[in-house]
Amino acid sequence: MLYVMLYHLLYDLIFFGGMSIPFFFTDAMEIIHRFFLVILFSVSGICAGFSSNVLKRGAVLYLLGEALTLVTAAFVPNETIVFGVLSCFGMTMLIYGVVSPVLKKLPNAVIFAVFAALAVIFTDFYRTDSLFLVFGRIPLNVPNDIPWLYPIGITSSDFRSADYFPLVPYGFIFLAGTALSDLVKNGGLPKFCYTAKIPIVNFCGKYSLWLYIIHQPVFLAATYAVGALR
Repeated sequence: MLYVMLYHLLYDLIFFGGMSIPFFFTDAMEIIHRFFLVILFSVSGICAGFSSNVLKRGAVLYLLGEALTLVTAAFVPNETIVFGVLSCFGMTMLIYGVVSPVLKKLPNAVIFAVFAALAVIFTDFYRTDSLFLVFGRIPLNVPNDIPWLYPIGITSSDFRSADYFPLVPYGFIFLAGTALSDLVKNGGLPKFCYTAKIPIVNFCGKYSLWLYIIHQPVFLAATYAVGALR
């Protein structure tokens, strides 16, 4: 959550505040960004295993994601968010809620291995229309004239989104994380993971949804305010 807020702050300063931050566009930043996306989705998958009603939580997150689409379309049409991270989380939770009775009959190691492999194979699928294998990429003949397949990473030629997280591959990362829930609940992580108390981290974890919803409006307002004073 801390990384998400920092990333969005940098994005706002560059694209709305007119600041020059060259590091944001480097390969190193891309590696950092991808690393934290894996952490974000896998940890969210782990947490889904703690939920007493994952279907309800998924529905709430999905509706919030769709509401965010409407709000951005109305107030910042050039930065409309279509199937952003909340929509992806919500839809993946709904899918997990339906299939979890079947998954729970399988060994967690198998679940993790399958979904982790799928996440790697479909890395950048929505950007390249190809699969990633050990020996290289295999191009696919993906249709680009069907407007309603964007949730799974197949987009039409006129599709635009300021924050796009399709189910393929991000849903696979999330589902791989669900296989680690039992390990975490049973004390399988290093001891400090359960005893460490870092107030700001604990706060961000407890109120992560609220922080995600409000941080961008706050950052944008501050960016515009600073820009007006320059």
